[in-house]
Formats: sequence, C-alpha cells, structure tokens
Amino acid sequence: MQASEVVRLELPANARYLNVLAVCIGEMLSRVDGMSDPQQTIYNIQLAVHEGCTNIVDHAYVDDGGRIAVNLMLGWSPPQIIVELHDNGRSFDPTTIPDPDFDEPQVRGYGLFLMRQIMDEVAYDPQPGHNCWRMVKYL
Repeated sequence: MQASEVVRLELPANARYLNVLAVCIGEMLSRVDGMSDPQQTIYNIQLAVHEGCTNIVDHAYVDDGGRIAVNLMLGWSPPQIIVELHDNGRSFDPTTIPDPDFDEPQVRGYGLFLMRQIMDEVAYDPQPGHNCWRMVKYL
C-alpha cells in the first residue's frame, strides 16, 4: 500500500471527536470510483468504525480517557478500505460477547454485532498495554 493512500489520525477517546473520523472516512471514500451505492456504503463504514471507537471510549478507557490512534488505508487490488483502531486501554475477549437477542429489546450491546455485519473482516488483537481493531471492507 502506498504511503499516499494512508491517513493517520490520533483522537481523544471521547465521543465528541468521532465526527472528525467520520468526515475523514467519507472524504477518503469519495475518491473511490465505481463503488456500489456509495452513499449507503460510506454511511455503513462510518457506523461500523463509530461503533468500534465507542466501545474503546466506553469499555477500554472507561473513565480515564485516553487516545485512539487510527490508520485509514485505501487498497486498490481489490478496492478496499482498511481501518485500524489502536488504544492503550483495557482489553477484553470479543468471543465472550453474545449477539444481541432481537426478541428482547435492549438499548446497548449492538456495536460488535454491527461491526461484524457491516465489515467484511473484523479482527481484534489485544496485547499487554496495546489493543488493535482491524476492519476491512471490500468496495
């Protein structure tokens, strides 16, 4: 992947800054020709990444705030966007999180499910002192 196709951001782990990331994703993807239903695709990717960041804010850092390092990468063969979210907060085991029960309404607990439904690949790599979400969407 060429360096010109990579955008790096570092954001405060605070929901107030997630719109900055959403705008950046939208602008990057606006440069991709031939995307099927671009408006819906961009919105869905923004939603999945927002959910990942919200989980970092709410669960990895809880009350102590922190930073989220973001790598956005466009690939062309095949066309894809790769999003990496890095944090230094608390880690967890995503296999212990059940899918939401759609027969029982709930206010929370849809984030990981949405990420997995929207993106083509979702991986979480917890390491001591460093966690990384990697999401890929083929365009």
